[in-house]
Amino acid sequence: MLTETFHSIVTAARNVFRNWPSMLLMAAVYASLLALLYLFVSIKEATLPQVILTFVFAVTAPLLFFILQTMIASGSARQLVTETTGETEQLTAGFLLKRSLTSFWKLILISLPLIVLAILIAYLLGRAQNYFGQNVNEPTTSAMHSVSSTANTPSARPINWRVALFSTIRYLSFGLVLPLAAIHLWLATVRDGLGGAVKKIATLLSRAFAPQSVLIYIAGFLIFAVTPYFLLFKTTQSKHAWLELSFLVARLVAVFALTLFGWTITVRALGRFSSRPQPEPANEAA
Repeated sequence: MLTETFHSIVTAARNVFRNWPSMLLMAAVYASLLALLYLFVSIKEATLPQVILTFVFAVTAPLLFFILQTMIASGSARQLVTETTGETEQLTAGFLLKRSLTSFWKLILISLPLIVLAILIAYLLGRAQNYFGQNVNEPTTSAMHSVSSTANTPSARPINWRVALFSTIRYLSFGLVLPLAAIHLWLATVRDGLGGAVKKIATLLSRAFAPQSVLIYIAGFLIFAVTPYFLLFKTTQSKHAWLELSFLVARLVAVFALTLFGWTITVRALGRFSSRPQPEPANEAA
């Protein structure tokens, strides 16, 4: 399984770097998405034009997000067709843009149940944490103060297992389960159409959480999420302002590239896995 996982990731990376025009198009869409999110956060709703701009950005940003995901999933579908038929023609940037603009609404529709589920999970976790978290820290804090005052020695803060449990559920839900399910639904929607994806939704979800699928996603997660996080929040001290600014720009460029390429490679590697025929159980002898 490890060999197949590594081969899927390497093959997906090779195909991603082979088609630079499509990657430049996706980079432009991704940069536009980040710019819209920044403007949405930075604009203050004080005047009517600012309120209108905020509303426009709030509507446009999700559309750009699903357009980008359609581009990535379409590239995965084209990659599978090329490998199956032996063709060498790459997916052009113009065709990729046209297909994504006419098909992104399918990804929105197939994602609506997951969006509702995400809202429900966030609501239930918030209510549960507020309910079970009441007066949890107070006894611990008072006990810590009493022990430290009598012993006059620094004591390690005990682990709040309830908070740790809710945090674990939250990270697993929004960092693993929902994204992995969404990727497989997007890939099937682009490959088989909206109706075909809906008909095979049970099979798609079962394959989404297969061991190799989870392993591919975790390997990609280290590239498009963990590494950019450390690059973004790890500051580089320098006595020269221009040198420190150069380090900041280099980190931002690296984060941009790692998130885009890492996510694209992960989705396309999962596309290779999801397209493989499932082994049929052996028929028993009559």
